[in-house]
Amino acid sequence: MKKISIIAILAVIGFCSCTEDFITKDPLGIASSATYYKDPAQCQLAVNAVYDPLGWFKLHDEFLWKIGDICSDDAERGGGNDKPNYTTGDDWDKGGQLAVFEASDRSTVMTGIWEAAYIAIKRANDVLAGTEGLGGDDFKVMRAETRFLRAWYYFQLTKVFGPVVMLTSTVSLADAENLGNRADGDDGVGSKQVRAQYDFIISELEAIKDDLPVKATSFGKVTNGAARAFLAKAYLYRADMCGGATRNDDLKSAYETAYKLYQDENNNTYGLEEHYQNVFYIYGETYEKSKEILFSIQHIQGSIYGRGSEGSIIPIYFAPRYYTDPSTNAGVLEDQLGYGFGMPTQDLMDEFEDGDPRATMIVASPQKASAAATITRLNLDTKGWCKPNNIKDGTGQNVLGWYDIGSVDWNTGYYCMKRTMLSPLIMASKNTQCMEKNDILLRWADVLLIAAEAGVQCGHAAEATTLLNELRTRANNSARTIDYSVPGSSDACYTYTPSSALSMLGTATLDDVKHERRVEMYGEGDRFWDLIRWDETEKFRTQDISGYKFKYNPATLGRWPIPQAQIILHAGGNLKQNPGF
Repeated sequence: MKKISIIAILAVIGFCSCTEDFITKDPLGIASSATYYKDPAQCQLAVNAVYDPLGWFKLHDEFLWKIGDICSDDAERGGGNDKPNYTTGDDWDKGGQLAVFEASDRSTVMTGIWEAAYIAIKRANDVLAGTEGLGGDDFKVMRAETRFLRAWYYFQLTKVFGPVVMLTSTVSLADAENLGNRADGDDGVGSKQVRAQYDFIISELEAIKDDLPVKATSFGKVTNGAARAFLAKAYLYRADMCGGATRNDDLKSAYETAYKLYQDENNNTYGLEEHYQNVFYIYGETYEKSKEILFSIQHIQGSIYGRGSEGSIIPIYFAPRYYTDPSTNAGVLEDQLGYGFGMPTQDLMDEFEDGDPRATMIVASPQKASAAATITRLNLDTKGWCKPNNIKDGTGQNVLGWYDIGSVDWNTGYYCMKRTMLSPLIMASKNTQCMEKNDILLRWADVLLIAAEAGVQCGHAAEATTLLNELRTRANNSARTIDYSVPGSSDACYTYTPSSALSMLGTATLDDVKHERRVEMYGEGDRFWDLIRWDETEKFRTQDISGYKFKYNPATLGRWPIPQAQIILHAGGNLKQNPGF
């Protein structure tokens, strides 16, 4: 099943006094909330509705990766048709404000994340209330899926906002007014509340991980491996974000959870793909059921952008926005094929070692390639990106063959291909804002990195070294000719012939882990929170490529403003704004 069914409509039955016959007979064609969940097929529809918000643009399809990538040192915002528009244009509220740390409590990004996550949590609470006490394996698995997803949404809320409102059951509107985001006796920044949130996430995952199957009936559903990987990540985040006397215990738990998953012979379902580039295969579907993917959002080609879409806008967001006009050798706009967001920075490019093929998932314009030492060392030819011959040159004539991506003076000239796909470039009949490429949320490489990061800090440097070297070995094996042209064509966009190979590490250090995490996971939405939890905010850029100054405030602790509308709605005054806003 490529896409999990989306909408479950739960009928709320209102009874009125008419006749005894009316009130004692079940309405025809309508299931009450008391009976709806007892039918496994109907209950599964409700569980599917809990999955649904994962793919909304308010969460993973747009807002969360923008924070994770463009607010870090890995990527510029990108986009923009001219230099002034780069910072203040139509996308200012959804991307520009984020990139320069000016998002306010009225930002559509903040409101969107908050609302989407709590809609999902409300759906989860309804499912759990409706299935309470129901026996059988079907209900056990569905309840476990639901509790995993509820924990996932709380994890995203905690990363973005810090202390939030914890809802583990449905509440009345009257009670909701008095809900707060501070634990009893909490400090001004909600430290106790944040710890309580991580405690809840971890306790939920510990409770349900063994109720989930090793292999799901449909790819994209939660599995035992996904729950264990998420659990390891939650332990690592609690260690870094909460610290205290339990930090070492949390690091040990993160290591043991991830390393046991790595060792477990019953979980040979998972492993690294032979070639790094295949994990992000830009034709869209061939590797979407890869053994490296533990949890992903399933997308199909859609026709509507936003909450109701089955497709993803990410592929066109990341695709190149400018191409080189061969008649003028200048960059020309072609935003119907790509919006050019999330552009890798030179700082990221400089992080790659000589001979690291993982950098081939980033392409550069010829103008930038000539000035970029990393690109030069990687020996990419000048093709850079596959572009079909459907753009006219300066004289109005079609240009035959493939030609280069372009650059202008307000972008970096680098584009990350991990999350895009070729289809928008060769299938004009498709809606390029609603593409079918899945969005990877957890993959096997992350499990290795979590185990390594926790391991080097709790006495398992030897095991951590082995894990990092597995990633480096896979990187070396990925050095090959890469054909991103039309399938079946012999005209490769570019080839990669490494001048050297990555050497294997001796005894891994925490710095080794941080380096490996950056070059392995770039463009996947984690970097901002990595720097926050490592307390390395000095690595944030101080201005964007257009020269606009950033306004990161350390007093925020890397958190974002709670929507003012939500604070007003909670009339009891217990929902507190984050510091620095």
